[in-house]
Amino acid sequence: MKGDFTVENNINGRQLLQAVNEASFYMQDLQLYLDTHPNDMTAIGMFKEAAKQYKACKEAFECACYPLNAESSRDEECWDWLRGAWPPQKL
Repeated sequence: MKGDFTVENNINGRQLLQAVNEASFYMQDLQLYLDTHPNDMTAIGMFKEAAKQYKACKEAFECACYPLNAESSRDEECWDWLRGAWPPQKL
């Protein structure tokens, strides 16, 4: 069943979650920079690319493992976002 986090997908899940975390950190770092440099067009472009990368990494993780937040719940027959492992059990 999708959402079950097993040993078989543990390594892939770790790699995907690491990519999500890295993309999120980079995006947030650019956001902080842009808060003080709002007219830096290079940074704006970098932020847009970082946001795309974050979205792609998050979607890849959620397709392979489980939703990372309630907004990502995709099951129309039940409330599935709580499937998977809780943080102390994750990865």
